[in-house]
Amino acid sequence: MSLARRSFAVRVAVAAAAVMLVLTLLGSGFVWLRASAALRQQLDIAIAGEAEGFAREYEALGLGELAASVEAYSRRRGPLMVALLGPSGQTVAGRMPAAPRRLQGFADIAVPETGQRLRALGAVLPGGFNLILATDLAPAEEAARALAWTLPIAGGSAALLALALGFLAARGLERRLARATDAAQRIMDGDLSHRLPLGGRGDEFDRLTGAINLLLARIEALVTAQRQVTDDIAHDLRSPLARLRQTLEGALARPRDPAEDARVLEGALAELDTVLATFAALLRIARAEAAGREGFARVDLSALAAGLAEAYGPVAEEAGRRLETRIAPGITAEGDAMLLRQAIANLLDNALAHGGPTITLELRAGPMVTVTDDGPGIPVAEREAVIRRFYRRDASRGTPGAGLGLALVAATAKRHGGRFRLADGPDGAGITAILDLTPQREV
Repeated sequence: MSLARRSFAVRVAVAAAAVMLVLTLLGSGFVWLRASAALRQQLDIAIAGEAEGFAREYEALGLGELAASVEAYSRRRGPLMVALLGPSGQTVAGRMPAAPRRLQGFADIAVPETGQRLRALGAVLPGGFNLILATDLAPAEEAARALAWTLPIAGGSAALLALALGFLAARGLERRLARATDAAQRIMDGDLSHRLPLGGRGDEFDRLTGAINLLLARIEALVTAQRQVTDDIAHDLRSPLARLRQTLEGALARPRDPAEDARVLEGALAELDTVLATFAALLRIARAEAAGREGFARVDLSALAAGLAEAYGPVAEEAGRRLETRIAPGITAEGDAMLLRQAIANLLDNALAHGGPTITLELRAGPMVTVTDDGPGIPVAEREAVIRRFYRRDASRGTPGAGLGLALVAATAKRHGGRFRLADGPDGAGITAILDLTPQREV
């Protein structure tokens, strides 16, 4: 397939050149008609002026002097041809090729012998005499044709230039698209880290390429996260399911004992509850990560936080902790009340599980929710990792939980246009979990 058929730029250039040629040809015809009419008008004015001079001479001096003037004018061979014809059409004075027997007003006269075309004006004088003045139309017609050809020449040159520029643009565009196609093929072959090349000009193609590269970076991050989640699910669920299988196999191999069988079944149910809780947490995270604002409504965060503090206060006391609150009144936000409640509850659960004696729940304008504990804290190097799914600082997995609590908080923050981060406690001790629901601007 030729470049002209494959390239949009060339097709546009060819179409533009064709339209340009058609318009210039139409314009050329219009210019020829207008120029021809204008030049004829000028000729008619010039002929009429000369004829008026001869008419005044005839009125002042008579027919004899008119004939002498006509003869003298013809001998000078001026721009006009003048003839005085008698009543029967014979030439009395002057010269006029192919002169008609009688002419009144303007007319075009053809000269068969020479192929000339004359523009003539005739006036009938008393006594039947006919004064005729004429001039050659060839110079006027040549000037009109010259003016008319100016447009096609200019239009043809512009069309050729447009075609040349179109081919050059097509070549450059084809090279850029070929590089983009090669890069896309590498990405489709599995190299998600590859990016489309930039031209370095900062034009609309570079802006489009930059947007596509940003999209590819986000897709790579999502695919990487999906792979990590898949690996983590396989790792975290394999152990409880394997233990469950071993327990059931061992129970089947032993003689039936109702009491022992009941104990084994209770343990199996506990293991299944753990697996189901993990899947339920994953579903909540998936819901939190869903795009859009479906299910959003105005949420009274102050009332929500106060309700959670009231529920967790006794739990903290039972665990030998103290839950302090600093909740600003009247704080509201657009959001999903169930997700926000679960996110704040997860922060409190995490502080109760890993924090020190004092836990502080704070809500302030922004809106921003913080949960601070004076426990051992989390090293800075691990703070990004603990937000990932299934990450637990206890490498042996001996502590309860699936490592999904903070991942749900981060997903909820993102769903609400905010962000979640971990920082040092007030005096550098402990950890402060910050659920910042202030809308974040894209950078």
